Amino acid sequence: MNLEDFAKRLPKNFTEQEFVDLMNQVIDLKRIVDLPTAERSALFNGVQYLVDFIMLAQEANGELHTHEGHPVVDYGGPFIPHVLVRPEGVEMDRAALETFGVGEADKYFGDE
Repeated sequence: MNLEDFAKRLPKNFTEQEFVDLMNQVIDLKRIVDLPTAERSALFNGVQYLVDFIMLAQEANGELHTHEGHPVVDYGGPFIPHVLVRPEGVEMDRAALETFGVGEADKYFGDE
């Protein structure tokens, strides 16, 4: 399956597990952890390019949302507590490398 198929198959009201299961059909998530640094970096570059391109398409189509004049990026997948989004003072927890983020938000934010 490719990413376009992922977008078409993801149910409107998906669970975190459904999201991860479909992503695993696009790419073996477990393998990412053990990729050589150069390959993981190349994958990151490809994914970041895709994010940037999609955001430009959303902007061009008038689909971006703002809050108090600042753009807001909508994301509905599982929470991955990496260094840029993990609450301040919270140590890294490798568990998300096994859970793929399923249930991780509850650990950090409860039932908000």
